[in-house]
Amino acid sequence: MKKVLLVLPSYIASDEALDFAVRKAKEEGSALVVLYLIAAGAADDVFDTFSDIGFIGDRPSSQVSEAIMKEYRQRGYEELGRVQIRTMEEGVAFEPLMEAGEPVEKVLSTIDGMGITTAVLVKRKERAILRYFQRSYADVVAEKAPCEVIVFTGGQGLIKEDKKDVKEVDRGRA
Repeated sequence: MKKVLLVLPSYIASDEALDFAVRKAKEEGSALVVLYLIAAGAADDVFDTFSDIGFIGDRPSSQVSEAIMKEYRQRGYEELGRVQIRTMEEGVAFEPLMEAGEPVEKVLSTIDGMGITTAVLVKRKERAILRYFQRSYADVVAEKAPCEVIVFTGGQGLIKEDKKDVKEVDRGRA
């Protein structure tokens, strides 16, 4: 059976990616595997932000770290529940996953381990200057994945990416 993977990072959501993945799974008679991904260091990013604004000190306790990760997991359960309702409405088989760790590693292992035929990824809109210094997890996965990869750019609307090896979805400006 074919499987479509929808990767939902904890830091950005895309209803358009969800709609696309559900529609593709329904059209192909595929199961929809949804991976809610909590990036490694997510709690550290929150600490840094709170420290920068003076809300907490430089070394937060382990209780704060646990509370932040608990909140991420709770958001993940809510997002997976929302997707499950949508798949039930459309009559699509649904398989939820929640993982924490390095995004590229987790997505590629899920693709390989579950026999995914199409992966739908969501990434942040990149600032122009950062494109020269860093790559998103979606760009790396698109290069290495053995399946079709479709990348949605969330945040400030969808934009068309200039990559020849990735099917792009342009719903915003060109």
